[in-house]
Amino acid sequence: MINKKIKVERVPTGPWKENCYLVYDEHQDTLLIDPGSEPLIIDEIIQAKNLKILAILNTHGHFDHIGAVDFFQKKYNAKFYLHSSDSKLLKSANLYMKIFQGDEPIKIPEVDEFIVNFDRVYQFKNFQVSFIETPGHTEGSLCIKIGNNLFSGDTLLKNAIGRTDLPGGNKELLIRSLSKLVKLPKDLILYPGHGKSTTIAEEKKNIMIHIEKE
Repeated sequence: MINKKIKVERVPTGPWKENCYLVYDEHQDTLLIDPGSEPLIIDEIIQAKNLKILAILNTHGHFDHIGAVDFFQKKYNAKFYLHSSDSKLLKSANLYMKIFQGDEPIKIPEVDEFIVNFDRVYQFKNFQVSFIETPGHTEGSLCIKIGNNLFSGDTLLKNAIGRTDLPGGNKELLIRSLSKLVKLPKDLILYPGHGKSTTIAEEKKNIMIHIEKE
């Protein structure tokens, strides 16, 4: 069953303005994507809307995307899903946080299920979720497709592509991933890890410029 009544709420948090997303339906069943920091701000919205967290899905393992995962795992007994190739990066999150941000350590979450099968469609109540493997920004970067919505993490952003000069980055792999994304339906709504939403159609020119450079 495909849920067509999906609502998406963007919650930018932390000094990097990382986008956490609450994806919910008419029953308030919710998928929590990339809760990066400031869990109380995110949770205030969850409480106000009476949302029920089904699972925590992450596009990659950089510290600014996983900093609040442990809080929601414990509070809502929600399973955490991450690409297996970012397991090492996840464990090093506090090292990179110290280097790039200098803040106090965060609680590194335990992964409940590593995503390894990209042919599988995951079912969370009425949500059908597909994961698209898109390495380049990190080794384990992926995009999350829910209905007509694509959560691209830091692989593809509005008028920009992901950085490859950070831990786990690889420019050649990123270009391959962009070549995969540009073939997706042009009307897909793209929700990036930073900045405002866009569409595949709007980003096609930007993507092709980067592909043709290589």
